[in-house]
Order: sequence, then C-alpha cells, then structure tokens
Amino acid sequence: MAREDDFSEVYRKYSDKIFRYLYWQTKNFHLSEDLTSEVFTRAWETWESLRKDFLQAWLFRVAHNLLVDWYRKKKEVSLNESRIGFYDENLLEKLGNDEQVKELSEALDTLPENLKRVAILRFIEGLSAKEAAVILSVSEVNVRVLQHRALIKLKEVMNNAK
Repeated sequence: MAREDDFSEVYRKYSDKIFRYLYWQTKNFHLSEDLTSEVFTRAWETWESLRKDFLQAWLFRVAHNLLVDWYRKKKEVSLNESRIGFYDENLLEKLGNDEQVKELSEALDTLPENLKRVAILRFIEGLSAKEAAVILSVSEVNVRVLQHRALIKLKEVMNNAK
C-alpha cells in the first residue's frame, strides 16, 4: 500500500505542473492531458528504480522527451502550429481570458524553441536552473544564458506590442 500512497502523493504534487508545462508548449489541452498521463504511467512503471530525491526533474525530463517525440512523429516543425481543444471551461477562462496571460503566451510564441522552453521552466514553473538543465540536457550555465536571452527578447516583444 505504501507504493500506491507514495505515488498518489507525487501525482497530486506534480501533475498540474507537468500539465502546465506541456500546455504552454503545445496550447493543446487534450494533447497535454494525454502526455501528462503518459509521464505518470512511465513513472508508475519504473517507480521502484526512480531516485525519489530528483523526481521532479525526472518527470519534467520525461514530459520534454514525450513532447519532442510527438512532434517528430507528426513531423511538425513548430510548436506554434498546434490547435487548441478545450473542454474544461475553468481552464479556458483562466488561460484564454486573462489579458496578461494572453500577452505572455503570444510573446513566448515569438521565441525560438530553446528560449521558450527555458522561460517556461524557469519563470512559469519556477524550477531551478539546475533542474531545467537536467530536463533540457544542457549545462546549468547554458540555462542561465538562455534565460537571460529569453528575458531580453520577451521584454523587446512586449514593449513593441504596446
């Protein structure tokens, strides 16, 4: 029973974060939900061998890899080509009707994919540079450089939009 309880706690703690990360990447509710489910299926299947002290980074790494694999299979070059499909009205209101969220989303969509991923992990999900580095398979220094570049470009885009 301890395995189920431990896994349930991890799911409660991280499922929203993983979903949000995938949603900000795809803008597709159903795809994000499916990929989130797959992340936690893989976590359940490998539960006994997982390092529990580095679980969050592992979950985000799996989410990142699933996203990359999905786009490769679909041969989609850009995440901007995704279609939105909602059925949760509360999420639609939170994400679509909030003008600041909409502006940020549009600004993020102008960034190259590497800068966009770093910005989402660091500033929306609140992960450390070290965790983002593990997820993206780059050095921590590289994450900090990319986040700096992302901030400069976001500021530029948002200033030009006003």
